Amino acid sequence: MTPRFGRYLLWQTPGWAAVGLALLALCSLANLPGWIVAVGVAAVVTKDMVMYRLVRHTLQPPRQRLVGAHGRAVERLAPVGYVRVDGELWRAETAGAEIEAGAPIVVRGANGLTLRVEPAGPA
Repeated sequence: MTPRFGRYLLWQTPGWAAVGLALLALCSLANLPGWIVAVGVAAVVTKDMVMYRLVRHTLQPPRQRLVGAHGRAVERLAPVGYVRVDGELWRAETAGAEIEAGAPIVVRGANGLTLRVEPAGPA
Protein backbone atom coordinates (compact mmCIF):
# COMPACT_ATOMS: atom_id res chain seq x y z
CA MET A 1 0.00 0.00 0.00
CA THR A 2 1.41 3.38 -1.00
CA PRO A 3 1.36 6.26 1.49
CA ARG A 4 -0.93 8.19 -0.89
CA PHE A 5 -3.45 5.30 -0.90
CA GLY A 6 -3.22 5.04 2.90
CA ARG A 7 -4.03 8.75 3.26
CA TYR A 8 -6.94 8.32 0.87
CA LEU A 9 -8.33 5.47 2.99
CA LEU A 10 -7.98 7.54 6.17
CA TRP A 11 -9.94 10.39 4.57
CA GLN A 12 -12.72 7.98 3.53
CA THR A 13 -13.09 6.17 6.87
CA PRO A 14 -15.29 8.81 8.60
CA GLY A 15 -17.69 8.71 5.66
CA TRP A 16 -17.90 4.94 5.82
CA ALA A 17 -18.65 5.13 9.55
CA ALA A 18 -21.32 7.79 8.97
CA VAL A 19 -23.01 5.67 6.29
CA GLY A 20 -22.93 2.64 8.59
CA LEU A 21 -24.45 4.55 11.50
CA ALA A 22 -27.13 6.13 9.29
CA LEU A 23 -28.09 2.75 7.84
CA LEU A 24 -28.10 1.20 11.30
CA ALA A 25 -30.46 3.92 12.54
CA LEU A 26 -32.66 3.52 9.47
CA CYS A 27 -32.86 -0.25 9.96
CA SER A 28 -33.72 0.24 13.63
CA LEU A 29 -36.43 2.83 12.97
CA ALA A 30 -38.00 1.09 9.97
CA ASN A 31 -37.61 -2.51 11.17
CA LEU A 32 -35.46 -3.41 8.16
CA PRO A 33 -33.16 -6.46 8.12
CA GLY A 34 -29.62 -5.93 9.43
CA TRP A 35 -27.92 -7.17 6.25
CA ILE A 36 -28.83 -3.82 4.64
CA VAL A 37 -26.16 -2.15 6.79
CA ALA A 38 -23.44 -4.52 5.58
CA VAL A 39 -24.48 -4.26 1.94
CA GLY A 40 -24.73 -0.47 2.11
CA VAL A 41 -21.32 0.00 3.70
CA ALA A 42 -19.78 -2.50 1.25
CA ALA A 43 -21.28 -0.56 -1.66
CA VAL A 44 -19.85 2.74 -0.42
CA VAL A 45 -16.41 1.22 0.19
CA THR A 46 -16.44 -0.35 -3.29
CA LYS A 47 -17.41 3.00 -4.82
CA ASP A 48 -14.52 4.72 -3.03
CA MET A 49 -12.02 2.09 -4.22
CA VAL A 50 -13.15 2.61 -7.81
CA MET A 51 -13.03 6.40 -7.39
CA TYR A 52 -9.43 6.21 -6.15
CA ARG A 53 -8.33 4.91 -9.53
CA LEU A 54 -10.02 7.91 -11.16
CA VAL A 55 -8.75 10.65 -8.81
CA ARG A 56 -5.33 9.40 -7.73
CA HIS A 57 -3.50 11.72 -10.15
CA THR A 58 -5.01 14.72 -8.35
CA LEU A 59 -3.45 13.54 -5.08
CA GLN A 60 0.07 14.07 -6.43
CA PRO A 61 1.87 17.28 -5.55
CA PRO A 62 2.00 19.86 -8.36
CA ARG A 63 5.74 19.33 -8.83
CA GLN A 64 5.21 15.80 -10.13
CA ARG A 65 2.15 16.24 -12.29
CA LEU A 66 2.50 19.74 -13.76
CA VAL A 67 6.18 20.15 -14.64
CA GLY A 68 6.36 20.60 -18.39
CA ALA A 69 2.65 21.42 -18.71
CA HIS A 70 1.58 24.36 -20.86
CA GLY A 71 -0.93 27.01 -19.94
CA ARG A 72 -1.75 30.72 -20.20
CA ALA A 73 -1.15 33.69 -17.95
CA VAL A 74 -4.47 34.92 -16.58
CA GLU A 75 -2.92 38.19 -15.46
CA ARG A 76 0.42 39.90 -15.82
CA LEU A 77 3.16 38.07 -13.94
CA ALA A 78 5.50 40.72 -12.53
CA PRO A 79 6.95 38.44 -11.12
CA VAL A 80 3.89 36.92 -9.36
CA GLY A 81 0.39 36.39 -10.74
CA TYR A 82 -2.05 33.70 -11.78
CA VAL A 83 -1.96 31.20 -14.63
CA ARG A 84 -4.38 28.59 -15.92
CA VAL A 85 -2.91 25.10 -16.44
CA ASP A 86 -5.04 22.06 -17.30
CA GLY A 87 -8.19 24.05 -16.57
CA GLU A 88 -7.04 24.96 -13.05
CA LEU A 89 -6.09 28.39 -11.72
CA TRP A 90 -2.64 28.45 -10.06
CA ARG A 91 -0.54 31.11 -8.37
CA ALA A 92 2.68 31.43 -10.34
CA GLU A 93 5.97 33.26 -10.32
CA THR A 94 8.56 33.89 -12.97
CA ALA A 95 12.28 34.26 -12.38
CA GLY A 96 12.88 36.08 -15.64
CA ALA A 97 11.12 38.82 -17.52
CA GLU A 98 7.54 39.80 -16.91
CA ILE A 99 4.85 37.75 -18.68
CA GLU A 100 1.83 39.58 -20.07
CA ALA A 101 -1.76 38.42 -19.53
CA GLY A 102 -2.85 35.88 -22.12
CA ALA A 103 0.71 34.83 -22.99
CA PRO A 104 1.48 31.11 -23.24
CA ILE A 105 3.56 29.69 -20.39
CA VAL A 106 5.27 26.44 -19.50
CA VAL A 107 5.65 25.12 -15.93
CA ARG A 108 9.27 24.52 -14.92
CA GLY A 109 8.78 23.64 -11.24
CA ALA A 110 6.78 24.28 -8.09
CA ASN A 111 7.40 25.73 -4.67
CA GLY A 112 4.56 24.42 -2.52
CA LEU A 113 1.41 25.46 -4.37
CA THR A 114 3.12 28.21 -6.36
CA LEU A 115 4.23 27.20 -9.84
CA ARG A 116 7.50 28.44 -11.33
CA VAL A 117 6.82 29.32 -14.96
CA GLU A 118 8.51 30.82 -17.97
CA PRO A 119 7.22 32.05 -21.31
CA ALA A 120 6.49 29.28 -23.80
CA GLY A 121 7.71 29.49 -27.34
CA PRO A 122 5.13 30.16 -30.06
CA ALA A 123 2.82 27.16 -30.47
